[in-house]
Amino acid sequence: MNLSKKPLVGALAAALVSTIPSLSAQAQSESFTIEEVVVTARKRSENLQDVPIAITAIDEGTIERAGIERASDYIGLIPNVTLVDTANVGDTQVSIRGVVSTRDAESTFAYVVDGVLSTNPNSFNEELFDVKQIEVLKGPQGALYGRNAVAGAILVTTQAPTNEFEAKIGGGVGNNGAYKVNAMISGPIIEDTLLGRLSISTRETDGFYENDFTNQDDVVDFIEDTSVRTRFIWNVNEDLSFDFRAGYSEVDAGAINFNAAFAIPAFVDALGSEEFFKDVNDLDFVFQFNTPNGNEQETLDLALKADWNLGFADFVASVAYNDLEEYLISDGTSATFYGYELTGACQNDRATINSFTRPDLFGGQLDPFLVLPPGADFQGVYGPYTATACDGYQYQERNQEDLSIDARLVSAEDGPFSWIGGVYFAEIEREVVVAYGADTGAGFDRAPYVSPTGPNPTDLLFWDDFDTTVYAAYGQLEFDLTDTLELAIAARYDYEDREVSNQVPNVTNSGLNINLLDANGNPGPINPAFANNPAGIPDRDDSFSQFQPKVTLNWAASDEINFYASYGIGFRSGGFNSVGTEDLLNFWFNAGFGGPGEDVNAQLQVTDDYDKEVSTAYEIGMKSEFFDRRLRLNAAVFRTDVEDNQFFEFFAGPFGLLRSVTTIDEMYVQGFEADFTFAAAEGLTLYGGIGLLDSEIEKNSNRPLSEGNDVPQAPETTGNLGVEFVYPAFGNVDLVSRIDWQYTGEMWFHTLQGEQTPTIWNNLFGAPVFNQDMSKSSRDSFSTVDARIGLEADNWSVTAWGRNLTDEEYLQEVIPAPEFGGSFNHPSALRSYGVDFSYRF
Repeated sequence: MNLSKKPLVGALAAALVSTIPSLSAQAQSESFTIEEVVVTARKRSENLQDVPIAITAIDEGTIERAGIERASDYIGLIPNVTLVDTANVGDTQVSIRGVVSTRDAESTFAYVVDGVLSTNPNSFNEELFDVKQIEVLKGPQGALYGRNAVAGAILVTTQAPTNEFEAKIGGGVGNNGAYKVNAMISGPIIEDTLLGRLSISTRETDGFYENDFTNQDDVVDFIEDTSVRTRFIWNVNEDLSFDFRAGYSEVDAGAINFNAAFAIPAFVDALGSEEFFKDVNDLDFVFQFNTPNGNEQETLDLALKADWNLGFADFVASVAYNDLEEYLISDGTSATFYGYELTGACQNDRATINSFTRPDLFGGQLDPFLVLPPGADFQGVYGPYTATACDGYQYQERNQEDLSIDARLVSAEDGPFSWIGGVYFAEIEREVVVAYGADTGAGFDRAPYVSPTGPNPTDLLFWDDFDTTVYAAYGQLEFDLTDTLELAIAARYDYEDREVSNQVPNVTNSGLNINLLDANGNPGPINPAFANNPAGIPDRDDSFSQFQPKVTLNWAASDEINFYASYGIGFRSGGFNSVGTEDLLNFWFNAGFGGPGEDVNAQLQVTDDYDKEVSTAYEIGMKSEFFDRRLRLNAAVFRTDVEDNQFFEFFAGPFGLLRSVTTIDEMYVQGFEADFTFAAAEGLTLYGGIGLLDSEIEKNSNRPLSEGNDVPQAPETTGNLGVEFVYPAFGNVDLVSRIDWQYTGEMWFHTLQGEQTPTIWNNLFGAPVFNQDMSKSSRDSFSTVDARIGLEADNWSVTAWGRNLTDEEYLQEVIPAPEFGGSFNHPSALRSYGVDFSYRF
């Protein structure tokens, strides 16, 4: 990496260097310092600067003054951490040091709320209200946090009930019809013994984009979220307490707000339009769906934690229960392949919704779409997610119910030797549905399977129930080898037993999609796995286990500087794709199976299951405070080697769509990161961070041409700079202002990054020249500026705020589908602004 070419490096260096000359002169005369931050990263309370882990801790003051309300609001403040939030609420992909969480697989980081590990994948993207602190731990944390903590851990601490009555009400309004209201009440039910807290939040926004077909501005990226949370603490006596937490939320939001783009250079010459090989960063987004695009979720979570002081140690035990019910529905993706061309609904729509009557929807002819009126069947170039019924629809469900138990002993904190020992158990039941079917114009039943006589018959169905049982034992030993040198040895053993049963009925499809008829023109099976399993698709099971050690050496070189070095292993369980995945892809894309794949010959190696993922990480770091704790500077260098990295692949074709998990055999990510906080003057704080990554795919059996490419979602540069200023305005009222600049470098989303491979078009046109080229499918670098200014008193505040003030237009996600010959692209939020208020009783 050439650091001289990194604009953020120079900016950060200049900010740091410019502060140093004045520090020594003022250090003796000024009394203000950076406040100590207490974290619980090693399952005990410790000073942030003493913990030998790369941690970003966001305290209560920053949460309020930065306006942090969802995960996306704080991720940009952390070097080498990025987030993608697109398809539906909760479908977030978090990349920590280049190791990214994967759709349809387990997460890559542990998400812990009030000391209780959450197994619900949607918990991470819930509303963050009434929160006290957020800690982001980087690098494998499997030794203490177990399953799936291959990239790190995120710990959230909510506000605890108080022994004195307090209440708060707040809210705000913003552009795009946004408003929010929240309230909290806390106090003793039985003084000193039973304390309770109740908080409520509701918010709504119309979003930034509108449906150009229906002229509605509140049906694309809208969101309505109402959440209720309560927490009770029962202090039985001085040694025993119980902490009970409950939450319930309902969400109604938009879903699958993507546009498609081709990436086939041969189409440019064949069809005479540059639109068929266009940089995805230059797309003009048009949303024009005719289905009721929506995502509805209902979530219940309960957790009970006991803390019992036994004298020699604390016994900490928790039990947690989560229940998520979710569905989403949207337009389909296969209109270009003419599957529903001959249905009455498609023919009727083409009479009134075509490129000649609605150029506002389809643009100029073949730029890149061309929808022709009836009589020109099987001609033109349709797009997915269109106003016509020709693209069908898709329906998905993600339902999960889980129960987990954790119990551990934590030694007393005094003395040169400390330890932790614990066990963990979880039972997880997950239902996954992906259905594709016909839009007949008669409405939509929201169900996994709709019969051929229903309003929206199902033509392709993946429907599986997954049952996972987890057992684990873990522990950690910490030794003070000298007064300044600590050795920590941690280890965990995880065992997972996984089973999957198929729920797809053994029936044929509706026959409306001509691409899914058999060789005799009859409706084929609704799932391709039935072709090889005519009596029914069998259940599957497998088990995965891993020993996860971690060794850390921590040296207090002086009162101001700590150095540490660590080695650790992380583990993410293997799993199952929906049954029928392998058969479907072989038929359409691979040679040797008697289908269109004979002409494509993509040589895919996607199976109905995938292996466990194991990460090995090395890290050397420094934590320091200078000038009487006015400057805090932390930095680390690291390398992570990953075997069988689980990678999400999206396939689109004449059959509809398919989601699957594949593996990248071997890859590495290495890099550097640093962050600083500087109390420059009374009330004036500067802060920032820099993250640099170097990554490479070393072996990829599924797509060998990708070897040597960058790891997906591992941008070379990320960082932030900011300033916060607090000035006494009048009386007890402070003027508080904050500006945040955040930068993310160029990012690839797929392993193929310009290497040409065959597409389904080679079969459809009978010529092996229509190969894809994803060289124009990376997301450009971008930066955003957020600002807040307001008045704060002891019991009230009023704040004006703005996000993305420069109205930067950038992509949130690019999902390449190589065998389709293009990508599916999602824009990000534009400029938003508003006013918030709060009043504390």
